[in-house]
Amino acid sequence: MFYRLLLIVAIFASSLAGASIDRKITKSKQKLTETKRAYSSMDKKLARIAKKISSNRKKLKELDSIIEKLDKEIESSSKRYEEGQKRLLQIGKEIEELQKRRELQEKRLVELMANRYILGEIKRQKGVESPEDVIESETLKVLARYDSRRLNQMQQEYEKTLLQSKKLLAEAETVRKMIERLEERKAKAAKEKARRHRLEAKLKREKREYQARLEKLQKEESDLRKTLARLNILKKERTGKRKERTTVSESTKRAIASGDKIKVRTIGSSYQKHAVGRYRGKKTISPVGRAKVVKRFGSYIDPVYKIRIFNESVTLKPYRKNAKVKNVLNGRVVFVKDTKMLGKVVIIEHRNNLHTIYAKMSKIAPTIKEGKKVKKGYVIGRVEKELMFEVTQKERHINPLELITLTR
Repeated sequence: MFYRLLLIVAIFASSLAGASIDRKITKSKQKLTETKRAYSSMDKKLARIAKKISSNRKKLKELDSIIEKLDKEIESSSKRYEEGQKRLLQIGKEIEELQKRRELQEKRLVELMANRYILGEIKRQKGVESPEDVIESETLKVLARYDSRRLNQMQQEYEKTLLQSKKLLAEAETVRKMIERLEERKAKAAKEKARRHRLEAKLKREKREYQARLEKLQKEESDLRKTLARLNILKKERTGKRKERTTVSESTKRAIASGDKIKVRTIGSSYQKHAVGRYRGKKTISPVGRAKVVKRFGSYIDPVYKIRIFNESVTLKPYRKNAKVKNVLNGRVVFVKDTKMLGKVVIIEHRNNLHTIYAKMSKIAPTIKEGKKVKKGYVIGRVEKELMFEVTQKERHINPLELITLTR
């Protein structure tokens, strides 16, 4: 019974762990999808810088981990390093002393061997001629035996000295290698820190570029909103909370500049759910023919600063260079101007209080004047790179892709 209960508990725990892993996998997939969606909704240049920032942040995190590990290794082995340096000096002195001793031993060995040879020669040449010679011969024998013992003793001491020298040299080599490894770690840590410094500087530059681009886009949208407000297409923004939502606050700018985490909020638009409408009519032509959407309509979370941003338009990149820009529905031109922020802009009014806005054009057709009635497909200008296209109806923003078909 007890074992059965244990088995049930184990199965239950396993199922919980499996469920937890599944939740993590699902959450990771959702996060990845959200990030991809954010990139697709962003301005192309902004998205490119955002990807660089994300990549460099990841590299910076990896470098921090490497540097931290190296610093810990250096800190833990600093004592060994100091001890190794001291021991290396001590070994050097010991080897020096042994060298002197060895030289002295070699000198004595040579002298003893020379004495032994001389005594042998004297004994061989003299022979035994008288009792005095016998005494002298015995004395020579005693001296020869003494020299032999001294020679053996000296040889043993010399070998011992050589062995000590060999051991000390081996120890010195081990210590030297250890010191070299520690110095390599120090050099690697210094190199990684220098690389981190360069990467951090690069990240700051990218953040500044990103911020400048983000603020430029906000100014463009703000400029267009003011224009629409002047034409009574949109209501003028009130002061207070709504105005605060339309600008990047100083505290947010500082947070962006420093790279601090900031709370998700709406930047660049005061439009809430009620300010976005749906187009329910029949789809019409694309203003630039076949094109790629490089910036989408709608709300998304900025992947770098986690700021909520609302795109009020779409940016279309035509497949043809210097593409013609065409009016998408029958209507009347209500605004024509070459602006500082948005380039050449044309706004056309259609039935049911619908307005289409064509911005960042490179040329406006000479026939396009305010008050002129234009039919669907009428060429209103040209665009070199990308067209900013916006749609409003009764003070609500419409997703332009609900109105147009990009294949036509």
